[in-house]
Order: sequence, then C-alpha cells, then structure tokens
Amino acid sequence: MNPWQMAQQLKHELAQVAWTEGARDVVFGSRGVFVYAGAPPTDEEHPPGFPFALVTIGAGSPDEDDPDLIEQTFSIVSAVEVAGDPLGENAVIGGSRADYGKSAGAGVAEVSERVRAAVQSLTAYDGAAVVVSGSGTGAPSVMGRGRQLALDEFTVSALCTSAPRYTAPQELTLTGSVWSWAGAWTTPRFDFIRYTLGYTNNAEPVATPGELDGVVYSGTNTEAAGGGTSGRTYQVFAEYNGHGGPVAAASSAPELGSFLKL
Repeated sequence: MNPWQMAQQLKHELAQVAWTEGARDVVFGSRGVFVYAGAPPTDEEHPPGFPFALVTIGAGSPDEDDPDLIEQTFSIVSAVEVAGDPLGENAVIGGSRADYGKSAGAGVAEVSERVRAAVQSLTAYDGAAVVVSGSGTGAPSVMGRGRQLALDEFTVSALCTSAPRYTAPQELTLTGSVWSWAGAWTTPRFDFIRYTLGYTNNAEPVATPGELDGVVYSGTNTEAAGGGTSGRTYQVFAEYNGHGGPVAAASSAPELGSFLKL
C-alpha cells in the first residue's frame, strides 16, 4: 500500500474496533474515525461525538535500499470525554460502566488499548510493515463545567510503496471440481470489492480481468465450483475501488500463486 491507501486502511480498521465483553459494540463506529490534517483539534473543531479517533499522515522518507518504498509515519489520536468528572480521572481511567461492551464511561486508557491491538494486527499487512514507535496519554483538559477531555496519541511507522498497490490473491488450487485461493491480503482491505476467477486459452497469464477469455466466478468467496479444462490457464484477480462504487482497479502483473496452467 502507498501512504494514501495506508491512511484509509487505518481508518477502516479503527472503525471496526470492538470491545471484547458484554454487548461487544464498536468503540468508535464509522462516524467516529477521521483522517485529519494537522495537530489535535481545538474545542471548536472536535467531532460531535465521543470517543473519536483521528489519523494524521506525518513525514515520510524514501527507503535507502529501495527507492520504490517509503518509510511513512502516521499519528493516531484517541479522544474521550466523560461528563461529571471535574478532575479528569474518569476520562483517563474510566468511570462507572453499565456494560463493558459499550463505550459509555470508558476512559482513554481503555480505548487506546483497543486501538493499539487493532493497529498492531496490521504488521506486514499487504507489504506495509507497521511498527508502533511511541505513545503517551495526554493530560485531561477542561471542556466546560464538569467536562474533561483526555487524549492518547501514538506514532505508527509503516514501510509503504510509493505507488498504489493492489494485491493479488495467492495459492490458487483446483481440488476435484472446486477452485480455492488465499485472500488474507485482499479481503480485509478497505477498498476490496470482489474476486474474479477466469481463464485464457493461452499458455501465459494475462494482466487484467478484461483480457480473460471466460469467467468462472465473480464474488467475495475464496472458493468456487466449476472445474477446469486442460490446455487453459486459470487466473484469479482481486478487484478494488478506494472511493466506493464500481470496480476501478484490479491486481495486475501476475504473481506466482495467482494463476494455474492445466
């Protein structure tokens, strides 16, 4: 992934972070995570709901060994506000919680633990190795009478590609009449839409789905029935759109494991 894709992937992952007990609600939700330009926002700039998370793209530098790679930094800020907390203690460590599976009453230390767990799961995700390189809980700040805000910010360093990257599925196999492939680097992406499995009558794989001579399967599963015909080259593509809507890009430059000659 390049930095643009990685920022969106971080947003996508954080929007799905959930509590592990009780109701198991999401911590932030789709309207509680934002890609933000600049320092943590002022009181006037705060999103309307708490808790919320901000992803900021930091500085980047080319990798010394490979100019096509960029060592890119991102900052992730978690913000929590708990009412009726004049000293800010509840905003940091949490207050009374009727359900530990909901965000109401959770402190920033509890919220940030879930954020770190989600981000660290992205290690080596789609070629972008992610390392949490620093962290700290900010001092509570007054938002009004009986209201305190606490922030937690940490830095993520990712080795990204300089150009957008659209990963191909791997381990394409045919067992009996059933095709299967591995999609661990494709299905969890923010921009993933579907897989397309097809064939060509040539001995070599093709560069795009549009060059296939026929389609066996199109959908989000990682297996499909249909069998194969000797003499054909079968190939599976992952298709993407980083802006929503119909397919806009597909895995290209055929990789070993994404095609099989019969």
